[in-house]
Amino acid sequence: MTLPPQPTQPAPLAPAGVAAPTSRLPLPWAVAGVATAAAGLAALVAWFVDRSLGSPGWAAPLGALVGVAAAVAPAALALQRLLQRADPSALVGGTLHSPLGAARPLFLELAGREWARARRYGTGAALLLVDVDRFARLTESRGSEATDAVLAELIRLTAPTLRGADLLTRFSDAQMAVFLAQADATGALDVAERIRERSEQMEVPFQQDGVPRPLRVTVSVGVAHLRPAHLNLQSLIDDAQDAVLASRQSGGNCVRAAPVDLGRLSSAGGWRSEPRARR
Repeated sequence: MTLPPQPTQPAPLAPAGVAAPTSRLPLPWAVAGVATAAAGLAALVAWFVDRSLGSPGWAAPLGALVGVAAAVAPAALALQRLLQRADPSALVGGTLHSPLGAARPLFLELAGREWARARRYGTGAALLLVDVDRFARLTESRGSEATDAVLAELIRLTAPTLRGADLLTRFSDAQMAVFLAQADATGALDVAERIRERSEQMEVPFQQDGVPRPLRVTVSVGVAHLRPAHLNLQSLIDDAQDAVLASRQSGGNCVRAAPVDLGRLSSAGGWRSEPRARR
């Protein structure tokens, strides 16, 4: 889901990714349903007006018009509410992409539903947080547009590899979030490693002062697989953040899985304390 930038706001946690729940109707089916309802209601109202007014010439057209209006008005209201929550161009292929981090509330809502479903039915789930290595250096040397371009390209390349119920979005200035529905620990690590390899190989087109200067980056990935200890979605997020920090402490360009012992890492490597989420 691609939404306008909000540089002063924390980036979202929601599907590229962020994905619409599998229970929601695809847009073509929804449009077909509204059209069918409009036609049926129009015919019903036309028949009622025709019977009530004794078949004047204008009864049928008037009934059809009233029927269509009655069917379309609720759909238009629902569409307006949807547009207030997210840019319609953001929904692509069932996955919610937010390269510029404006879709956090929607990502959280959808991820929360998938988390609850996984807890209830024991189907498994995982959260991946992908951190751009040496983000501050990249921003200082190439500007914030460079980091936007890197994350947008990473999301673009990652989205086609995910399933319909998976969620993908920009999570913070330097971070991408992926929520994997119905995923086991091994599968989550495999997805994380493929994202790491893809980022290592990608070359992001970028111009600076009118001169082409492609960008090359690596990422650190933290993986948190749903466990009984995760009593809410936030606890899963916190574990993924800890795993990201462990990955960065290991030198970056690697994958680490929760749970990790941050105290041991800090004492062993002189690790400077940092907040879990980089805003």
